[in-house]
Amino acid sequence: MRMPDWEPAPQDAEGHVWDVVVIGTGAGGATAGFNLARLGHSVLFVERGKLVHHDPGVVRGAPFSWNGNSETALNHGWWPSPVYYRAQEGGSSIPIPLPVGAGAGGSTALFGAVMDRFRPEDFTPRRFYAKIPDASLPESWPISYEEMAPFYERAEKLFRVRGTPDPLSSVSTELGDPPAASDRELAVFAALKQTGLNPYRIHSACERVAACSGCPAMLCPRACRNDAARICLYPALTQHGARILSSCRAIRFEEKNRTVERVICERNGQRIVLRARVFVLAANAFSTPVLLQRSANEHFPEGLANSSGLVGRNLMLHAANRVFMKLKRSSLARSVTMNYGFSLNDFYSYKGTKLGNIHAHPLATRDAILRFLAQTKIGLKYLPGPLLSILTSMASLAYSSWINLAMIVEDLPYTAHFVTSKTGSEDGIEYTYCYPDELRSRAQMLFDLFKAAVENYLEARVLQPVGELNVSHGCGTCRFGEDSRTSVLDRDNRAHDLDNLYVLDASFFPSSGGINPSLTIVANSLRATDRLSHRL
Repeated sequence: MRMPDWEPAPQDAEGHVWDVVVIGTGAGGATAGFNLARLGHSVLFVERGKLVHHDPGVVRGAPFSWNGNSETALNHGWWPSPVYYRAQEGGSSIPIPLPVGAGAGGSTALFGAVMDRFRPEDFTPRRFYAKIPDASLPESWPISYEEMAPFYERAEKLFRVRGTPDPLSSVSTELGDPPAASDRELAVFAALKQTGLNPYRIHSACERVAACSGCPAMLCPRACRNDAARICLYPALTQHGARILSSCRAIRFEEKNRTVERVICERNGQRIVLRARVFVLAANAFSTPVLLQRSANEHFPEGLANSSGLVGRNLMLHAANRVFMKLKRSSLARSVTMNYGFSLNDFYSYKGTKLGNIHAHPLATRDAILRFLAQTKIGLKYLPGPLLSILTSMASLAYSSWINLAMIVEDLPYTAHFVTSKTGSEDGIEYTYCYPDELRSRAQMLFDLFKAAVENYLEARVLQPVGELNVSHGCGTCRFGEDSRTSVLDRDNRAHDLDNLYVLDASFFPSSGGINPSLTIVANSLRATDRLSHRL
């Protein structure tokens, strides 16, 4: 695919004072820049990765397996370097690949396109966890579900989310129509309803074009996935005058008198200085706090915007149960095709305990997996770890008509779970996370409840250890709130300590909910930038 005819990079980025510099082009950053450019403001995006939909060196429709080469990772749209994990503060750390995107669209260029709303109860999280005093949950978010609702609606329309209403939701949603259900889906829906559960067609930002294989965890070669680049970034560049510096790494901010004056970046081996009236930071929940920490100065010795000491703290990851499910009795059991996928929230909250969402992607069926393998002409041994586990198990059950379910279990914030820059490294990131017993217990509870509910009609098996952490859902490391002593950002996502710095990726979450975070990131970005626009 050739580079676009339009010229995305400005001729003199350093000589211009932009209204807004946006760092990161994922769900939060691309949406923020698009909305602000649409409202008439000059916007410059800074993106560490490549224009993955256009750059001729980028690999689309093929999986990525980490081999230690940063350029290979960037050419597949993945983060270019590992992060270092340790189970306790002061303990030894090990490098692991960071499962987030780098490039136009950020992680949305790779995601499964599930875009569902948080539920109203997610905005008052503490009441569900009164018996877990160590968790640093607030009583409530600084905004209500009612305040977020119109922005959820705008986000759903913007990203062309399809699906059917959740029967258990008290909130009406107007989504695009999903494809007609296949015989397989009709049989599964009927079985789930016979158990007393309430399935609905999954809320997905995917066009489901002909021969779509879902492209699990890889860049899509077609116009199937409605990622943040296709929906927001490229329209901002082509229709609203925004510009972008790709392959550009933000290194640190420079601040004076509560105002960020400039950001120092590195591009093509050279340092550049960018100035703006406002800076929007949306680099992901690992990189955003580290950039603030590396911007420490005499006024903020622990990191920029860090008078609370919470920049990088309260990391949440979600737990994920991967489960195989099969119809026990059905004349359609040999048919494995699903046109769209399904979701259910019957156990989102159970007897006062928050658990999470259960859903199945269409790409998780044997039919889609075999199409994917045939198209890419690869062997299973070349796939990255989590995807390898799923596909290996799928291949072993290739003729059994199993469906792969994902169970998302809410993780809680703890100040002892945190992200920091790695000592002695200019670019290294390290995170500390000790798996809580209460999270493992809730993950097991969700699986047990589902298995017991469906056992008369469906068989369910755990595909991998219950409660495996989902690092790609990292959030919470710069939480927002009303009190500057207990939060990093205010209710508008502006840093309490600064007049012109906003954080609009998943870092702002004060709790993680029990569902995929993408739609909430987009909706909040629309909300915050509507308000920001009035200040510019």
